[in-house]
Amino acid sequence: MCKFKFWMLAFSTFVALCITLSKGATCKDGDHIGEGDPKSKNKEVDTTNGLSIYFDRSDDKMKFDCCGFVKEWEFYAKSNVGTVHFQVWRPSGSTYTLVGENQYTVTSGNENAEIRISITTAERINVQNGDIIGIYQPVLPIVSYKNEGSNNQYRQTTAAGTTPVGGAFDWSTVTQSTKRKYAIRADVTNGNNPSITNLAATATFTDDTVIGTLIFTLAVSDADSLDPLTTAMTTTSSQFTFDSSTLKVTSTAQLPAGTTPLNFQVTDGCGNTDTGTLTVVVTNIPPVIHNLPYNVNVKEDQTAELELYVINATDSSQYDTVTCSIQSVSPATSIFFTKNSLYGIYLQAFPSLSYDTVNAYVLTIACTDSKDTVTGTFNVYITRNNAPVFTNLQASVNVTASYTTGTSIYTVTSSDAEGDQLYYNMTCSSVTCPFAIYHSGEVRSTDNLQGYTQAGYDLYIYVYDGKTLVGPKTLTIVVTDINTAPTITNLPLASAVSVPENSALGVSVFQLSFSDLDTTDTHVVTATYTPSSGGTIFTMDTTSGLISTSSTTNINYEVLASPSIVVNVHVSDGFASATSSLTITVLDINEAPVFGKTLYHLTGSEGSAGSSVGTPAFDVADPDTGATQTYGIDCPEFNINSNTAAVTLAADYDLDVSGSLSVITCNVSVTDGELTATSALKITLNDVNDNTPAFSQPSYTFYTQSNEAVGTVLGSIAASDADIGAFGTISYTLDQVSLGNEYFGAQSNGDFFVKAGLTSFSNGQTLSITATVTDSAGLSDTATVTIVIPLSTTAATTTTTDRYMTFVDDPRNIAWVCAAIVVLVGIVILMIYQSFRFGDFTRIGNWCQRVSTKPSEPKKPYRMSTYRTQKVRDIPETRYNRHSVNSGWKPWRTGIVEL
Repeated sequence: MCKFKFWMLAFSTFVALCITLSKGATCKDGDHIGEGDPKSKNKEVDTTNGLSIYFDRSDDKMKFDCCGFVKEWEFYAKSNVGTVHFQVWRPSGSTYTLVGENQYTVTSGNENAEIRISITTAERINVQNGDIIGIYQPVLPIVSYKNEGSNNQYRQTTAAGTTPVGGAFDWSTVTQSTKRKYAIRADVTNGNNPSITNLAATATFTDDTVIGTLIFTLAVSDADSLDPLTTAMTTTSSQFTFDSSTLKVTSTAQLPAGTTPLNFQVTDGCGNTDTGTLTVVVTNIPPVIHNLPYNVNVKEDQTAELELYVINATDSSQYDTVTCSIQSVSPATSIFFTKNSLYGIYLQAFPSLSYDTVNAYVLTIACTDSKDTVTGTFNVYITRNNAPVFTNLQASVNVTASYTTGTSIYTVTSSDAEGDQLYYNMTCSSVTCPFAIYHSGEVRSTDNLQGYTQAGYDLYIYVYDGKTLVGPKTLTIVVTDINTAPTITNLPLASAVSVPENSALGVSVFQLSFSDLDTTDTHVVTATYTPSSGGTIFTMDTTSGLISTSSTTNINYEVLASPSIVVNVHVSDGFASATSSLTITVLDINEAPVFGKTLYHLTGSEGSAGSSVGTPAFDVADPDTGATQTYGIDCPEFNINSNTAAVTLAADYDLDVSGSLSVITCNVSVTDGELTATSALKITLNDVNDNTPAFSQPSYTFYTQSNEAVGTVLGSIAASDADIGAFGTISYTLDQVSLGNEYFGAQSNGDFFVKAGLTSFSNGQTLSITATVTDSAGLSDTATVTIVIPLSTTAATTTTTDRYMTFVDDPRNIAWVCAAIVVLVGIVILMIYQSFRFGDFTRIGNWCQRVSTKPSEPKKPYRMSTYRTQKVRDIPETRYNRHSVNSGWKPWRTGIVEL
């Protein structure tokens, strides 16, 4: 209880602290909110009638920073008379609530003065941290103000005047104004503490109190009549509820017996509290047993479960549940028990009562409502039992083998002095006994007697009255025409019968032999197999008893669940039967691997010895689990990997060699070490471009005249390629870019011929080009071809024989001559450009004049007989005319040139 009070005190303190933090510290008596000296703001007064003023911020002066009450208002009344409403607004988000207001009427003669109004305790407004001062002046404005400051903010409107206390007005919709301080101040006090006036108290009830009963009504008070009070029950309870508005405590469940303290706390608007405790005392009304003590008699041979008595126990409380049980039994035993909602007392089945051992039991019965317990006694007296007596045993009866299941053989009779229910049972002289006795005493056959070979049976019969077992008495049954069962004569065997896998279909495995004393009986032989899959590979002839291999399914050792198959044989004559078993062992026989196809294909390429041709997609199957296969090939051109079947070239193989075949068919073999399978493998080898075409010599020289006819063959540059077929096809190209035109060509047979006229070349000129031969796969070779146009008009014989190199044959001479020509042309172009650029053509004229006018004596023309002549291309007439005027140039003369 001390811990409970401690935690309740801590909870109350916590609640008060939370309220204090949210509403602000308690105001100190005499503190004020607003202008400290309202008179100092006696400057101006508003002019709008019905004006309401709300102070957003005025250096925080117009905002309450504590929790308490307004005890005085002080303001300066300026000029006008009338009523002023001094208000307190509470902002919360976008909601502004009018908490309260005090009114004061300024009468004539009181204006232009500072006025202080004392507020009675009953009219004081409860303020909290964050509340804002407001003013409402229904007619003419009275409270003065002074224009000053920068942070003081306020809002004015004529729309808020009708807001009642407790009502709301949205001040955020009113335009905000600044730089004005109003002459108003509110003095605050901390107020009075609340109190619970009628606790501590005790309320007493019984446990049959109706749910919803009023338990207690709290009374609370506060001298500050406008101070809002909140009252709460701080005890958590599922039996009581508290209405904080009506201050009533009511029951919400069955009242628990005992004492329950309920703690309460009242809190005012500033978090000031008072506590009190209501003690609820609940007394229990115990249950009542109405029909004890009581006595009953029970026979000692009682065997069935028996209801002895039903207890009548009640409780006046509708919320209590009464349960009754056996508290004790004297002498101690467990044969009595209680059950169900009627509080019944029962004797268990087969209690083994004995009058001579215990003839009376005293039971103490306890009933409880879980709070109080009451007891009563119940006496059970045992009466002695008389044993039953057989009236028609011993006895004997004859039957025939034609009796079927359920045939009545005999009915045993007996008597009992108490008239107890009698029960029969029996044992039999034979383990396999086709008879049974029922509780009525009737003996019936339980099977067809023709299936049995025993001629007589003794039935040992007992009778029981629930107390005493009497017997046995014998009933003898004789079968007069008993059937003789068949006998299997050659099973079981000393060892298993072996059968190789893949044995022929329908071959004999074992012949069953059997005999029967009843020679006229017809016999049926059946068999079951373990595992059952043995029935798919073996069959039993139901007439002869011959076990054979299946006529449709071969024996496959690898798929058997077990190689050892037990055949359970059953021979029946229709009434009796004989059974035995035979074990057949299936032998694993090696089986040859098998190719899935008769012909396989493999494609590879020619190459050097050891080159990979590929791996054939052999689909070899071997019925023997775990068998290892190796491969072989009979073609000398190839080797085959014995494990992976990868095929490689046994020696260098070149399809370019005459007689080499591109398609070779070989015999391949696969063996498991003992047995072999063969198939054909067709190997196709693709030709590889493994030879590069080549000219017969690195360079060729041909002689011709500049007037040689087009189409003339100058010689041969024929190349060779060791490849045959597509890769041996070659073509020729000539690089004549340096000549500026394709003057020569090469035919497919290598003939080098004149393709275009050579008149643009001079006698004595030597031409050099590059010839390229290429096969169909892009391999190539090059050679240099030199064409000489000799000085002699008689063309020299075309030859490739070595000779002395002429001036033009030396590429170094050609190089520096070409470079000198390029420099000379560049100088001429530069001079022409400068003349045109600067408009001065005298340089060109002077230069031409120097060329045409010799300072020494003019040379005589050389005679044709002394100097060689050269054919000069004619210059077009227009060119001659254009360059001969004022140029100092001399016209070209046909047949003669100055050297």
